[in-house]
Amino acid sequence: MDARQTKQARAIAALSPEDRARLERLAVQTQLTPAELWPEVSDYGFDDVEESIQTDLEADEYFKTNPGIAHADVMAQARQLLTSFIKKRSTGKRDK
Repeated sequence: MDARQTKQARAIAALSPEDRARLERLAVQTQLTPAELWPEVSDYGFDDVEESIQTDLEADEYFKTNPGIAHADVMAQARQLLTSFIKKRSTGKRDK
């Protein structure tokens, strides 16, 4: 085990039973091991990581029934906006 892994193992072992359970619960939600998730928790804290995980899970659920906009449709809209902007610039008509 290298120094980083040793330090991480000590930090996880030093967690309170409640925090260790919380880390394990979050790891299950993300399909990671507690050791894989620990660097995020160590850097950002339990609350921020938990909020991020919850937001990701909610987004996953949303996109199961709302597939979003097709890439081709987005590109067509972008071309239309650019064409409109270019026409306004070339005719001197600007939105103010």
